Amino acid sequence: MSSRPSLPAISETNHLPLSGFTKVISLLFEPTALLTRRIYDSRPFESYDQLLDRADELIRDLSPLEQLEVVNAHPRIGEQATNLSALSRVEQGKKSANEEAVLAKWAELNRKYEEVYGFRFVVFVNGRSKESLFPIAEKRIAHGNKTKELATGLSEMVDIARDRARKLQTPPASHPSPKI
Repeated sequence: MSSRPSLPAISETNHLPLSGFTKVISLLFEPTALLTRRIYDSRPFESYDQLLDRADELIRDLSPLEQLEVVNAHPRIGEQATNLSALSRVEQGKKSANEEAVLAKWAELNRKYEEVYGFRFVVFVNGRSKESLFPIAEKRIAHGNKTKELATGLSEMVDIARDRARKLQTPPASHPSPKI
């Protein structure tokens, strides 16, 4: 039996109390009470795609300070495994032969990025190695447009959530979802 979490059917998610709904949303997005509550108040949803479309709208409608709260809930690339959610550990988990140097480079890039923008760098890793993302981070640091960069980071978060939803949905004919 796999230890991979799965999403309950959307009909179940629609009827969960806030505590259970929070656990489901935390599988898709890194935990943030602000975003979770806004999504919760927008129920019901016909599908996880519709839930994520609504989350995307809600994120864009947040104030800039609220958007910072949401983007900063996301872990840094290269963060210590103990500071990552289970899904982020898997997504960032590919280790390289020179892992120590890679993590040192990410610490430097994260520091530079946060100095320039004041919030965390977010990118949809999508199975790529940490090293392959260096040029993306460097390019995004160099352009210096904070508004564009915040929108990019938030969009990447939604892309990550969509990928997680696709991977965590149980096929309809399979076993019932575990209770959350």
